[in-house]
Amino acid sequence: MPPSLPDWLPGPVRPVLAPGEIHLWRATLDDPVRLSGAEAVLSREELLRAGRFALIRDRDRFIAAHGALRMVLGLYLSADPQSLEFRTGPSGKPSLVQTFTDLRFNLSHSADLALIAVTRGREVGVDIERVQREIEIDPIVEHYFEPAEAWDLRISPPHERVEKFFDLWTRKEACVKAEGCGLTGNVRTDRFGVRNLCPASGYAGAVASEGDEWRLACWNWSV
Repeated sequence: MPPSLPDWLPGPVRPVLAPGEIHLWRATLDDPVRLSGAEAVLSREELLRAGRFALIRDRDRFIAAHGALRMVLGLYLSADPQSLEFRTGPSGKPSLVQTFTDLRFNLSHSADLALIAVTRGREVGVDIERVQREIEIDPIVEHYFEPAEAWDLRISPPHERVEKFFDLWTRKEACVKAEGCGLTGNVRTDRFGVRNLCPASGYAGAVASEGDEWRLACWNWSV
């Protein structure tokens, strides 16, 4: 059964995370108004990172995604988005330096869409991928997939194989990001409940978080 396309509701001005809840925010990145607002809240280090992209489109999408992350987190913390400070773990997973909050988050972006997952007191990972039908699947499956995942893909009907690959891939990436390790690390997927979803037509996505007893609310982000 294909992943469902959630109802993306307008995001609340003052979001409140109930116990056992994960908020998932969807942001479109190719928007000049959003880009202007996002650039204004980024740190100097983030702007330097953005400047390393060879293509202007990729630079602008990076700025829009990371600016949206800061502004979303600012809503939960009632804080100036530019004042937020981040640290990164050994594999690059960011977390807030601020010690007064148990807020956990994760960001993923692909092409012109971003997903931001926010929760409290539990690790969370999110992944979004634009479905690319021209991709060479077999080398990736051979290198990264577990035998059970490879078998699941192999028995899929041929016309569903590409979509199935991206469903499996986003699940794996979401778990990796929740764990805070690289793809070559030992990911304990049994720690996580994972849910696939369709962020938009032509995209695949997944959210992973510790345990299975959590609910998902989906919001549209707008500046």
